[in-house]
Amino acid sequence: MILLKEFIDTEDTYKKIYEWCQNKDVYEWFEQRILTYDEIVSKYKNKLLNKKQDLYLINYNNKDIGLVQIYKYEDDINLNYNNTYEYDLFIGNTNYLNKGIGKEIVELIDNLIYTKYKSDYIILRPFKRNIRAIKCYQKCGFKIIKEYKGKDTLGNSEDIVVLINSR
Repeated sequence: MILLKEFIDTEDTYKKIYEWCQNKDVYEWFEQRILTYDEIVSKYKNKLLNKKQDLYLINYNNKDIGLVQIYKYEDDINLNYNNTYEYDLFIGNTNYLNKGIGKEIVELIDNLIYTKYKSDYIILRPFKRNIRAIKCYQKCGFKIIKEYKGKDTLGNSEDIVVLINSR
C-alpha cells in the first residue's frame, strides 16, 4: 500500500533524503549533482520555513521510499491556467524503481491535489530526456501541451516537456 506521509523535520528524515540523493537515478533528474548532508538539511528546512511547498514522504508497505514537493504553479511560461498546482517527485530507494508503482504514486498525489488543494489543473515539467517519467505521467492521463528550453538546477540548458492533467 502506498501512502503520503507529512514530512517531519527530523535527523532521520534528512538522512533518508541524503542517502537517496546519492543515487544517480535521483540526482540526475532532481538536483543534477550530489548534495552534501548539510545542503540537504538547509534546503529542506528552508522549504519548511518559507511554506511555499508542501513536502511528503512516499511510503510503500510501511517503508519510506521517496519524496514529493507540491506547490502552486507560477505561470512563468504563459499557459494561462487558473488554480493550478505542480509537483516534483522521486523514488529514492532504488529497490523500488522499475516495479510499476510509479503510476500508483502519481494517482495518489493527483488525488491529494484535487481534493486537499481544490486544484483544477496539475502541471508537470520533466526534462524531455526523462522518458520513464513522461511515460508514467501519460499513463496517468497527463497530456503534453508544450516544450521549451529551460535550465536545470546547475544552469545548463535542458529541453523541458510540459504536461497537464485536469479532473
